[in-house]
Amino acid sequence: MAYIFRSFTIYFLYMLSFEYLLAQPKESSSVKETAIQLQQQIQSLQNEIKELEYSEFQENNNSSFSTYSSVVTDNSEVSENPLDRNLIKQDRMEIMQNVNADNQIIDLKNEPLGGVFNTKGGINVGNMPAITNRGQVAFLGAYSGNNEIPIGQISSTLFATTVLGQRDKFSDYEIFLGGFIGIDAQTWFGDSLKRVDFNGKPTSSFSKNGQNIYLTSATLYFLANAGEYLTASYDVSANEDGDFFINNAFAIFGNLTVSPFFVTAGRSPLTVANFGGGGTYVGSVADYLGVGRATNVSLNYKSDTTNISVAAFGTDDQTANFSAGFFYGDSWTKDLSVGFNTGYVYNLNGAENLSIPMIAPGKTIGAYNIDTNVAYNIGTGVLQVNVGWVTTTGAADFNGTGDDVFTGAWYIGGNYSLNLAERDTNFTVGYGQTYNAAATPMSIPASPFQDGLSASGIKNQLVFSAQRAYFDNNVLFGPEWAYQKFYDGSSMNTITLDISIYL
Repeated sequence: MAYIFRSFTIYFLYMLSFEYLLAQPKESSSVKETAIQLQQQIQSLQNEIKELEYSEFQENNNSSFSTYSSVVTDNSEVSENPLDRNLIKQDRMEIMQNVNADNQIIDLKNEPLGGVFNTKGGINVGNMPAITNRGQVAFLGAYSGNNEIPIGQISSTLFATTVLGQRDKFSDYEIFLGGFIGIDAQTWFGDSLKRVDFNGKPTSSFSKNGQNIYLTSATLYFLANAGEYLTASYDVSANEDGDFFINNAFAIFGNLTVSPFFVTAGRSPLTVANFGGGGTYVGSVADYLGVGRATNVSLNYKSDTTNISVAAFGTDDQTANFSAGFFYGDSWTKDLSVGFNTGYVYNLNGAENLSIPMIAPGKTIGAYNIDTNVAYNIGTGVLQVNVGWVTTTGAADFNGTGDDVFTGAWYIGGNYSLNLAERDTNFTVGYGQTYNAAATPMSIPASPFQDGLSASGIKNQLVFSAQRAYFDNNVLFGPEWAYQKFYDGSSMNTITLDISIYL
């Protein structure tokens, strides 16, 4: 761009000189020679401009290789004011958007900020203190597909829409990588919990106390733009047990600069629900009604504030299944932002749910949820409150009493995040409660590699946690205490130091 500007400047000066020479009473031969020289200079400048344009075209269309975070995120900036921090990271497209129809630079001091999380509407928590649950963005960021955050931090439910929203920062033929490492040091104490294996059969009880350090996740992400309308995603994971498995392998067909609609095909997380009430490691008490991955085809819509997805997949070789999810996140004022989610899955069986197929095998049991989050800017930080509820759409003997009932859960969570002593920090408290789940097997946070689920359902859960960023916000340390009360009267306390590392 600097070369082009210089070239046009020289061209302009030459034209002025040419006009001046024509106005002087000189011999016509001298004027002709000067004009020829000027024409040659102009031709040379035009050739140089063409070469620069071709070079830029080649740069944008040649295959290249980079990491996702190096292009999308920049965690080197630190500011005590969250509003100021939103103005720090403006990409080249934003500069062009700040020029009005008269080619005048817009005075940003006279423009509304559009909310504490994004200067252009919608939600982007990329410059805010990271708030995560098991490495993935939580609270308000979990409702948005606009976040400029490390790839391992992207919410699994909005992974495709978030990646597609950032594709224009890469060339049409480019491979980019990312990584995530999750390490958890734990100690737990309480009652010896009755346990069932993943087939629902009773097995040995959980240890009532213990401690260990676990490599809970090591994930490598491969993504590639293969043309203007195709992005492919593939990621693999391993843990300290030596398990190596494919998480997701799918393709995204679409280009948001052309249409807000896009299609995904392959194995990927279903875009259905966002559950809250957890901490840095412990998930929501409602997770027993959640969904995971499935080989599916989905039709999606994305705007700055809204993400909608409808997916079709199979419960088994003979049974079709489908899900739908709606996510909304926007800044209503410069201090108030809101997130909302509602989702539905026709049959939890086949949607990578562990609990319901075990207690109600062969039955079609779906789930419906509603969830909302309110964030308000207070001082140099942001206070958030999250509330949600989920229920089954079918009845079964979830209590083990012989009576068919509906089961469900509700939860509430609060978080305050700020830049404290020059480091991004947040504090979280969450509470959740289930109903009609006495005989529903559930996973517990203690000793994550113990084989099986608790035989009795979790009735109440209380979580306190904090989180602090180090090393340019790419490493998060999160201490957490979780208390769980079960329907059979037993209880468990789990203390965890969660370490999340983004590459």
